[in-house]
Amino acid sequence: MDAVKTTLLIITSIAVITNSVSLYFLYKKQKKNNYVILCINLSASDLLQSIAGYIPALFFDANMQKATTLCKLSAFFIAFPSFTTIAMLSAMAISRMVLLGTCFHSTQINYKKLFIRIGIASWIYGFIWAVLPLLGFSSYTVENTRSRCSINFSPKTSVEKLYLIILMAFGFFIPIISILASCLFTARVINTKYKYFCVTYGKENVETKRYKKKEKKTFLSFIIMVLSFVVCWTPYATVGCFSAFTSLKIPKWLLHVAAFFGKLSALVNPFIYYWKDGLFKKCFLNIRFKTTKLLIRKSQENSQK
Repeated sequence: MDAVKTTLLIITSIAVITNSVSLYFLYKKQKKNNYVILCINLSASDLLQSIAGYIPALFFDANMQKATTLCKLSAFFIAFPSFTTIAMLSAMAISRMVLLGTCFHSTQINYKKLFIRIGIASWIYGFIWAVLPLLGFSSYTVENTRSRCSINFSPKTSVEKLYLIILMAFGFFIPIISILASCLFTARVINTKYKYFCVTYGKENVETKRYKKKEKKTFLSFIIMVLSFVVCWTPYATVGCFSAFTSLKIPKWLLHVAAFFGKLSALVNPFIYYWKDGLFKKCFLNIRFKTTKLLIRKSQENSQK
């Protein structure tokens, strides 16, 4: 197995394991926190991408000359969850900005229904963008690396060029703008509310400190999700733009690097969840506590016998 497939195998294995574990713990927590519904959708998207998109790529011929059916399906199942994740992050950013900027009472909003609708809309959005190349608006073809398939970044017809332009706009630039705008707006709202708490109750007030800690943690977790998106997808989008709209010849090693950065997006979210609220740590400690308690009980029962 060459270095490219070995690296892909490592990324795929970690992504499948971490997202499976993440889904398990997130599902157990969803009744307590409606926001977890979106996290479940993100993990499900990453898991689908890893299993249906990355695993088939391990069996491709290292020097493909023509896109096979398996290669096209692999490209579809990489594109579909990727567009879904991008749409979901954008929707989360926009909804967060709207909710913070509008005087809603928590009793007026059914957050569970809101997050379910965002999830469903994101999956539909991702599917539409991913299925269009299969319908002739573009195509899934062999990359210049000859080791995998992706959307055709060397358009020949006006329809293919239009698809790429719109895809770059709605799949990268608009999401980046909306996410960054949401982050800046959130930072301003948090700062304003914190100043109000300080003036009203004082900096040393328990509620002021608790609010500051909670909001800071929420904002920083969102920032990390944004940075992970930018770091993972900017190289691929940049290479795609240069390949599609310039005559520059992109080196193969750069194509591999950009592709692997994109694939890393499938395994970073579970670690973000862990950082965000210690989800895995809490669940593991809870399981450990229950196991220890059970062992002590059995030991006591045996000693009584």
